[in-house]
Amino acid sequence: MKAKLKQVKGRKKEADGIALHNERLRSEGQREKESGRSEEAELRAARRRRQDGQP
Repeated sequence: MKAKLKQVKGRKKEADGIALHNERLRSEGQREKESGRSEEAELRAARRRRQDGQP
């Protein structure tokens, strides 16, 4: 859930940066969005391992 929230916040920051022509805000939003995506992917992989019976 936190990973999804981070992605949404990142997308909002990125959109604000684009609208305000603020490159720093835009790139910060992109980083936050990517961080959320990678966290979500890690959680998904961990869930898959647990379902398969691996530690």
